[in-house]
Amino acid sequence: MRTVRAALLLACGLVQSAVVRPSIAAQRPGPGIDQTSFVSVGGIDQWIGIQGLDRRNPVLLVVHGGPGEAQWPVADKYVPWQKAFTVVLWDQRGAGHTYGRYGARTPEFSLDRIARDGIEVTEYLRRTLGKKKVIVLGHSWGSIVAVEMVQRRPELFAAYVGTGQVASWEATSNLQFDLALSKARQDGDAAATSKLEAAGRPDPNDPKQAFSVDVRPAMAAADRAWIQSLRANAPGLNAARPKDFQDFQDGFQFSAARALPDQMRTDLPRTAKTFAVPFFVIQGRDDVITPTRAAVDYFNGVRAPMKELVLIPDAGHFAFMTAPAAFLAALIDTVRPVAVASGA
Repeated sequence: MRTVRAALLLACGLVQSAVVRPSIAAQRPGPGIDQTSFVSVGGIDQWIGIQGLDRRNPVLLVVHGGPGEAQWPVADKYVPWQKAFTVVLWDQRGAGHTYGRYGARTPEFSLDRIARDGIEVTEYLRRTLGKKKVIVLGHSWGSIVAVEMVQRRPELFAAYVGTGQVASWEATSNLQFDLALSKARQDGDAAATSKLEAAGRPDPNDPKQAFSVDVRPAMAAADRAWIQSLRANAPGLNAARPKDFQDFQDGFQFSAARALPDQMRTDLPRTAKTFAVPFFVIQGRDDVITPTRAAVDYFNGVRAPMKELVLIPDAGHFAFMTAPAAFLAALIDTVRPVAVASGA
């Protein structure tokens, strides 16, 4: 929910990995799709990219995190997914290309408005691609948005998938402090230990206190490496696409500031504990940004027609980027058959 904003603002790197599942590779391919366009959603133009090798495949809508972390800079990461799914990347209101259309004049930024936008995007995909239902995948902030979408219009969705799954702001704040203190003690860092012990758990109603806890030492090595790769690739992305890069950065800042009140009110174990669709969480086992312990507790409390939890070892908040083979295997082997049976 609260990603390491300073690092992510530097941009996203373009990395491609290749994973082909035998069951999908054996199918005779149908016509594919490769389409990017601005679509009128919620009264403004919003950027949507649709890519897939076979239109018969289930549609998977990626609801990005951040807030404001548009996924177009890492579109190549999704190329392997396109054999099994028609993948949809959507720059939310206030993010990426969509932010570039309106800048700081972007209207009506709120969780409610973005969730309604997401429902409109889903309806557009159903019409355009001729599908009864869509799989929705929410990452971090996007898991809050996607949960809200599914709660409001469950009949549109064949499955919900969360990663970097949010539970509540309070749980995130408390667990981040506990993880940071545990790591400081484990490392024998007396200065950090004393500072954390003196401060105590932050007041979840005070964002300055919550953001004062430095969780970087406790982050998964894969997450630290991912953030370093973003920094390394930022200059090249800026040189190749300066306006888009600037829109990405500015949109990230714009969205992060405006989403904070809704993030602080988030309490999914209280407000979203019953789902009318299959419910999946594919989580990095070592996530400290949206702590895995809170995600697992939330999962355990959810009631759904069916549900499954997949924990990926040696991965953290960005498991879908840093453990691509394991993540895609979970999507294909665990989510896809259920989604197809549910109407995708």
